Amino acid sequence: MGNSFGRALFLPLILVCAAAQAQKIYMCKDAAGRTFTSDRPIPECADTTMHELDSRGMVRREIAPPPTAEQKRQMQIEEEKRKAEAAAADEQKRQDRAIRMRYRNEGDIEMARKRSLETIREQIKREKASLAAAEKQQRQAQTEMESYKKKNAAVPPVVRHKVEDADRMVGGSTQIIQDAEQEIERINAQFDATVNRFRELVGTTASR
Repeated sequence: MGNSFGRALFLPLILVCAAAQAQKIYMCKDAAGRTFTSDRPIPECADTTMHELDSRGMVRREIAPPPTAEQKRQMQIEEEKRKAEAAAADEQKRQDRAIRMRYRNEGDIEMARKRSLETIREQIKREKASLAAAEKQQRQAQTEMESYKKKNAAVPPVVRHKVEDADRMVGGSTQIIQDAEQEIERINAQFDATVNRFRELVGTTASR
């Protein structure tokens, strides 16, 4: 019976101790420097850091205030930057796999470069022939128009149209050639980058 009485006294004591250990105390300072304490989160400190204390006054955790509008904006910028970097890394891995699958050596890359450039160079060759013909028509039309001007005669509309048409043809062919030459530069830059990356990948593999 004595043991039963002892257990009866010991059980409430355990519950009291457990309740004391479970008790939470919140403490913070507001913007004016005033200290607040409570057994629940403190509304006055919603925009400042709160500390959750245990029954012995020891800090259990720190509760950060919600981010400000500027902090949210910075967090969004950082998140977008992180996603962009992750996407770039994934794209680089995809390109690396494609390079290794497509090319066995640098000779394969140079052959692919040559094939890509042949089409553009043929286009330039054809367009230069068209440009030469257009420039010839342009000179003839301008000569015809000048002959009327020298005689102080009105230039017939048909002659003006010849000059305008020739000018358009010359301008169009010139632009096509310029675009094609820029495309050659782009293709060469692309294949140069592929060669450099292939060397890096081969070197990385060889060093393992």
